[in-house]
Amino acid sequence: MLNRMIKDGDIFIVFDLEWNQPLPGKEYDFDVSALTGEIIEIGAVKLMYSNGMLIYKDVFSCDIRPVQYRTIHYHVKKVTHKTNQDLMNGVPFKEGVEGFKRFCGEDSILSGWGNSDTDMLKMNLKFFGMDDRIGLYFLDVQPLFSIFSTEKGRQRSVEFAVDYYGISKEETFHSATADAKYTGEILKNIFSRNKTSEVLSVISSSAINCDIKREYTKVGAACDRQSQAMMMVAGFNLNCPVCGCPFELKIEPFKIRKSMYALYNCPEDGEFFGRTRIKKNREGKYYASAVLRFATQPDYFLVATKKEEFEKYGSEGKPVIKESPAEEETEAET
Repeated sequence: MLNRMIKDGDIFIVFDLEWNQPLPGKEYDFDVSALTGEIIEIGAVKLMYSNGMLIYKDVFSCDIRPVQYRTIHYHVKKVTHKTNQDLMNGVPFKEGVEGFKRFCGEDSILSGWGNSDTDMLKMNLKFFGMDDRIGLYFLDVQPLFSIFSTEKGRQRSVEFAVDYYGISKEETFHSATADAKYTGEILKNIFSRNKTSEVLSVISSSAINCDIKREYTKVGAACDRQSQAMMMVAGFNLNCPVCGCPFELKIEPFKIRKSMYALYNCPEDGEFFGRTRIKKNREGKYYASAVLRFATQPDYFLVATKKEEFEKYGSEGKPVIKESPAEEETEAET
């Protein structure tokens, strides 16, 4: 968690990445699992905290020339509207990422919509033989928006949040720079529309070190019955995955619908959110997917609301009213 108070003059770097993907069916002379995406664009805005508000300071925009995935993937082309020629117009990855690091500085708080961009950045740094330590705390704006809006517990898109706050849509979405700007405006609105003390409290308990493993998972073997599937991962949540110490229970495990939730405490490493889901494979057999992660404010909110629902409605949960396809969303549990 963030181990210092936010003070006037502190810098938030809101960033976004776009990356190309390997072409299906193409042979590569390396393991593509080591590079599931090659960064082709970095965009970021710099915001300074002052007296409870965020003030725009600067913007960073850089196109990266890929060396492994030089043909645009059809899905990436559809989303970003980039062409093969566009990919050739960028700078080398090392030059671009070093410029981005200078823009960030040494004591800023990195922010973004979802946490996949930090993982992709570290993957690219490692693949290309560079130091993959980012050295900054990271704040996920997506669950922060969920907490401070009427969308509590829902995982919404950047465009939804832009519309929610009435932010002017002057640039096309799915450009790294445009999405970074939009996410920065969302973060500014979160500060300006809510009590400063509440926003800072959530940030201090939600920002995490980019360079530590924050999530641990286990997938159990397929079984004929749900109870058997649960047993396959039963020991996963007993001990801290970092130091191995036995967990203390903060909120005892409870099952609602097809998921089991709990909150654990390790005397050495702090609190962990736990969730185990029962799923079905293509053969119709059940298997359990368990996750443990360092608990942040959105996790506390999620487990508390699920616990409240469980106590009111039992393991079946609140009756679900089907939404239209345009309104559907998923719980903010990622």
